[in-house]
Amino acid sequence: MPYCRCGNEFSEARAGLGFDCCLECGKKEAAAEIARRALMIAPISHKSGYTYLGSDQAMQRQRLLEGSAKTPRMETDARVNGRAARPRQVEHRRYELAGWEFKPDKQGIRRKRARLRELPTE
Repeated sequence: MPYCRCGNEFSEARAGLGFDCCLECGKKEAAAEIARRALMIAPISHKSGYTYLGSDQAMQRQRLLEGSAKTPRMETDARVNGRAARPRQVEHRRYELAGWEFKPDKQGIRRKRARLRELPTE
């Protein structure tokens, strides 16, 4: 009978299937491999589900950048072109309560509404 790395004997049939360890050592190795691969699975796009990324970091980065058939490639250092893509300075307006008014809405029901007065910008 063949011997495992831990010193225990295991069956000939198991060795014939290509295993070189006993059931206990095999369970430990399988649990370690499952925990290692659990960190390599990520959702790539909205509807594609989880995808196995691979074992090394370079391959994981490449697969994340490639995307999938439903999503375009992820651009990392793309330059922004055009005026619409540039962030613009937003000037915030300030208001104060000037009073209340009662006006009918679309159904004809009178509603209380606030009247606001814009404050000058500083």
